[in-house]
Parts: sequence; C-alpha cells; structure tokens
Amino acid sequence: MKKLSITRKTPDHDELVELYKVEKNYRLKERYHALVLMHELKSCYKVAKIMKRSDVTIQSWVKSFNTGGLPMLAPKVSPGRPSRLSVEQKEELKKDVLTHPRELGYDFSNWEGKHVSKHVKNKFGILLKVRQCQYLLQDLGFTLQRPRYAFPKASCDDQERFVQEFKKSSTISTQTI
Repeated sequence: MKKLSITRKTPDHDELVELYKVEKNYRLKERYHALVLMHELKSCYKVAKIMKRSDVTIQSWVKSFNTGGLPMLAPKVSPGRPSRLSVEQKEELKKDVLTHPRELGYDFSNWEGKHVSKHVKNKFGILLKVRQCQYLLQDLGFTLQRPRYAFPKASCDDQERFVQEFKKSSTISTQTI
C-alpha cells in the first residue's frame, strides 16, 4: 500500500504556515495545521497523534487537499434548524431597529430583547423568545448599549471644583496622620 503524502505543489509549506497564522476559523485553521505537519513529518499517524485526531481524519483532509486544493478543506456548513425569519424579514427588522422605537409607536426608548420579541410578534406574527431575539440582534450587528443618566441640574464647573477641593482635603488629612 502506497504511503499517503501531499502531492500538490501549491501552496507550499511556507504559504500554508502563513495561511495558518492568519486564519480565524478554528476548524479550517486546524486543517491547515495538519497539512503543515504533514509537510514536516510525512506521516498521517504522527500528525494524528500530535493533533489528537484520528488518522482517518488526517488522511481524509490530505486526500481532499490533494484532489481539490484549499477550497476542498473548507468545513461544510453545519446543519441546524432554519431561522423563523426570512432574509427579507431580517433586513426589515434591522431597518426597524435602526429607527427610534417611539417613531414606530412604542413607549420605550431602547431596543432590547424583550422589545424586539414584542415587535416581531406584532409585525410578522412570529413568536421569538427574548434570548433568541438577543442572539438575532447580535447577528444583525447590534450590541446592547444602555444610556447613562445625566443629572439635569448638575454643573460641570461645580463638579470640577468639588474634585479639586476633595483632593486638597485628602492630601491634608493624609499628611497629618
């Protein structure tokens, strides 16, 4: 039986090392790492032992790389339950979240998971739980930002004066001890 090795000339070892260094996807990075080790060690069994993966997995990655190159190493999209909202509905929701809630007739000022859940129920007739709406907002590129309360009667000058007086009094009290 012929020993399995990397037969492709491009990308070479150095290019694979660079790809490994810049890759963000963990699964793809692991496959690049396996190919780098295959270039160095020339044995699927040794690479599998180092990476704590089965030798069959390493062999399948090397075979995929030899037949189709780097695109064949890309991990397949993991299956999962399809989203309840369509792409169009998500885009429409994103536009709604970008507008102020009071402009849409709501009595709150900030979009949070519970408010998005209520909005999706009213607009699309789809019931989403609060946590699911929080994940949806994150997927749409939003982050939770709460407003800071500003005291309307507070004066910046008075605050600065207080801080200066406090520093003076604290240095005096520490010196007398």
